[in-house]
Amino acid sequence: MNITIVAATSLEIAPLLGQTQAKLIAKDLYSANNDSLHFLVTGMGMMQTAAHLALYAGKHDRDMYIDAGIAGAFNRNIAIGEVTQVISETYGDFGVEDGDEFADFFEMGFIDQHQDAFEYGKISPFGQLTDHPELQLLRKVSSLTVNKVHGKDETIASIMSKYPADIENMEGLAFFYVTHQIQKPSLEIRSISNYVERRNKDNWDIQLAVKNLNEALSIFLGKINEW
Repeated sequence: MNITIVAATSLEIAPLLGQTQAKLIAKDLYSANNDSLHFLVTGMGMMQTAAHLALYAGKHDRDMYIDAGIAGAFNRNIAIGEVTQVISETYGDFGVEDGDEFADFFEMGFIDQHQDAFEYGKISPFGQLTDHPELQLLRKVSSLTVNKVHGKDETIASIMSKYPADIENMEGLAFFYVTHQIQKPSLEIRSISNYVERRNKDNWDIQLAVKNLNEALSIFLGKINEW
């Protein structure tokens, strides 16, 4: 099976790059396991992810895509360092402000909630990979994809009221959208580095999140060919 792991930064997948002895074969593209495993580093954000993944997919025929990264959690029941599986993404800041109010473009009728890959303004992984036994131990979470990481009490409270998501990240929606367009099975796996709150890096643990993420990915890669 030919698998591509997509990450915004090489930091997030550095342990696995080392473990698999992945070699750089093009700009921001690594290969391992006789080319059956690729690592694509897209850069941060929806635009970078969508553009780089679409260009890559046009050149490489792969069987499966995994989006891997760290994230911030709204849900305080999720532990720092916990690895989660994202089962839905939606925009967290795609719309119009009107004073203290915010309306997204789905609510305003500019985008059909059922358009393309979306269902009620949300998008989920393509394919039927989420039910495999190796994934059952992971907490299933909903996510917001944002252009601005939230760090103000008022906006955090407002966004949590409007979108009851568990976590936020900056790339997941673009990843799901592209994999729907190319009709390739996809998974999104994210570990929690921090809670969504006023910025306080003393409360973050990126090192733990990256360690746990890569250990989980390593286990999955050992089992995927059995699926």
